Amino acid sequence: MKANKIYVLETMPVPRAIMNLAIPSVLSMLVNILYNLTDTFFIGKLNDPYQVAAVSISMPLFTLQMAMSGIFGVGGGSYLSRLLGQKNSEASKNTLATSVFTTALMSIVLGIVGILSIPFFLNMVGASGNTYEYTRQYMYYILLGSPVVLLKFTLVQLLRAEGAAKEAMIGLFIGTGLNMILDPIFIFGFGMGVTGAAVATVLGNGGGMLYYLLFYLRKKSLVPLSFRHFSFQWRCYKEILLIGVPASLSQVMLSIGNTVSFRLASAYSDHHVASLGVASRVFTIPIFIFIGVSIGIQALVGYTYGARNYQRMKETIRTSILITLSFSAFLTLLFALFPRELIMIFIKDPDIVEIGTIVLKAYVFAIPIASVGMILMTTLQAMGKALPALIVGLSRQGIMYIPSILILNNIFAFEGLVFAMPLADLLTTILSLTFVVSIIRKLDKQIKAGAV
Repeated sequence: MKANKIYVLETMPVPRAIMNLAIPSVLSMLVNILYNLTDTFFIGKLNDPYQVAAVSISMPLFTLQMAMSGIFGVGGGSYLSRLLGQKNSEASKNTLATSVFTTALMSIVLGIVGILSIPFFLNMVGASGNTYEYTRQYMYYILLGSPVVLLKFTLVQLLRAEGAAKEAMIGLFIGTGLNMILDPIFIFGFGMGVTGAAVATVLGNGGGMLYYLLFYLRKKSLVPLSFRHFSFQWRCYKEILLIGVPASLSQVMLSIGNTVSFRLASAYSDHHVASLGVASRVFTIPIFIFIGVSIGIQALVGYTYGARNYQRMKETIRTSILITLSFSAFLTLLFALFPRELIMIFIKDPDIVEIGTIVLKAYVFAIPIASVGMILMTTLQAMGKALPALIVGLSRQGIMYIPSILILNNIFAFEGLVFAMPLADLLTTILSLTFVVSIIRKLDKQIKAGAV
């Protein structure tokens, strides 16, 4: 098994290697889509727009949790791939242990601080009297489960970094399957409503986390996980943080951007908040597929960059962009033709369906742009380009998005608000492309000069 992982990263023809790594990752993301939509689907069956709005308002919380775990999941994974390419076994073991055990400690702190901050957050997003208590209950249990949620996300990123895409997929299948089974039991069977959805989410994450831990404990991974490999090494933390912090800041900005958008939407009505939340969840379908491909190639780009096999790295980037563009053609057509039907899968409320359709029609323009942007952003992270990754990470949901949403909402009201995201994606993708092309040209010049 371990030799096969090295063969995929080092020798297998690039198109086959991408498919070998990307297919399990895309399937994992499809599972994540189900996971992401499950709460919305079952809560929608209550036909209560206020409970649907509560789940929507809580979206920035999930984003913040992913941001925190992304520091050591994405950052640790990027460094781990490069170390494997350099054949540095001891540093690989230390990086894995550092990422996992630091995440565990950080998750406890996040859970405590988060629970104490719930009232402040709800006031900040403008939760109405109709949605306040539902949102508070949902957020409380999600934050209580922070150690489980963060550890699962970090472990899956680290497994993907060593090429264990299939194992990462299995853990996500377990977590999503549990969530889908437990959601109706807690929501309807126990009559817990939105609180039951939160409990089911945490338990589902727990199932996935246990699978990943058992995989490591059974010594099936390329890099073993053990506390004895953990030691405080500044170089290790530095390399992790150089990529992990930009990746985390990107998610933090996404959380802030979502908070701003829901705050602005709340000025129109609770139905606008619920509609924006449902449409955003539906839009995760194309986004998660593109993320799946980009996650799949991260190990390959990082490994080839670490091994200085730049021709293989460039072929990986080009082929991946062609693959995601092919996916985007089908998905753009689907969302352009059937926006109303996609919203109605989750809720039948006519007002929410009408407003949600407006949102999806605007988001259609972002699909082909995001298909390229995700690959370019992952490429910068995999190569360990900290400053470009930081700038791009801050741009998509911060520098580009927040000003766009404020300006367009002020000029065009709610219709302008929903077009801010496609505009921000376009500007950020252009920026990412500029960085990646510049880096590759420098590498080509070094090759011609005989410097590498």
